[in-house]
Amino acid sequence: MRIWSLFLLGIILFSCGDSTIKNELKSDEVAMKYAQGFGIEKIGDFKVVTVYDAWRNNAEVQRYILYENEEPEGYGDAIKIKIPIKSIACMSLTHIAFLEKLGVENTIVAASGCRFSSSKKIKALVETKKIKEIGASEALNYEMLIEQSPDLVMAYGIDAGSIKYIDKLKSLKLNTVLNAEYMELHPLGKAEWLKFVAAFYAKDKQADSVFNYIEAEYLNHSSLTATIKRKPTVFVGMPWNGNWYVAGGKSFQAQLFKDAGVNYLWKDNDEKSSFIISKEIVFDEAFEADYWLNQNSYESVNSILKYDERLVNFSAIKNGNVYNNNNRLNKSSGNDYWESGTVSPQLILKDLIKIFHPNLIDHELHYYKKLE
Repeated sequence: MRIWSLFLLGIILFSCGDSTIKNELKSDEVAMKYAQGFGIEKIGDFKVVTVYDAWRNNAEVQRYILYENEEPEGYGDAIKIKIPIKSIACMSLTHIAFLEKLGVENTIVAASGCRFSSSKKIKALVETKKIKEIGASEALNYEMLIEQSPDLVMAYGIDAGSIKYIDKLKSLKLNTVLNAEYMELHPLGKAEWLKFVAAFYAKDKQADSVFNYIEAEYLNHSSLTATIKRKPTVFVGMPWNGNWYVAGGKSFQAQLFKDAGVNYLWKDNDEKSSFIISKEIVFDEAFEADYWLNQNSYESVNSILKYDERLVNFSAIKNGNVYNNNNRLNKSSGNDYWESGTVSPQLILKDLIKIFHPNLIDHELHYYKKLE
């Protein structure tokens, strides 16, 4: 993942022919506070929305021209979309979470992985067939998508292999927009993609208001740990085939731990996403750690010990400090931590502070639970 430079917007967005339009109209860039993966620029009565890197190591810029009245001329191969849109198809549950936060979930006509959603509203819409299941990117029901004819398909890419299904969507004349919130390195950066989604509904002011509340709550609670002297140690994950996946020191998870007032064992690592280390290294470095979090799908300490009985000697297990972020797991194993948690980082932070510093906050765990 990359750190994107917002000041490049004016350079990379416009061709020579387009710059004439820009010079004739007032341009106003909307500053993002935390998100680095997208930008919004208001030009006259329309907006240019830019996604800088849709996935890791992808330098291709995605441009979307959003207009409410007359369609603007120029702008090369940018996708032009009349707003506010009335219908949408979502390829990720995080997209659904943003829409629900904006109160426009009724515009969803199709989605991928409906059974994994933890939202009662979405479940009701699925049961009444108002939202149709369209399958995953590898096996999309393109006929269903065409039949639903959404104003917009909100998709995402993981790597170059994603190009095939994205190009297929575009070839079917479906307005396809790439959402890359998962690339953000700060929890509030992820949540700020609410403004990206809101732009397609002309709900910019509402998004600002909602995000400002999320930010204020997050910052107010992170300030509670600012003067803590003794910070407990924490590690994450579970072993798999002799290796252990842990969150990088520059990842959003590491940022959450920092704001929760704990010492993450790999905080000095430079990786921006998860990385692999050997099980032996974790056994050595995490043996005396105070807390152990995020054990994937494990539901109890006993189930962890069945995987490897040697883990019983870890200090975190001996002291009963094992917590998992699967408190809101549905019958299909859909985890709401990865759905609504994307747009509710303040609740995740509250959970972590309650776990690590219970005397600082009066809060009932929402996404996390203690494993017995």
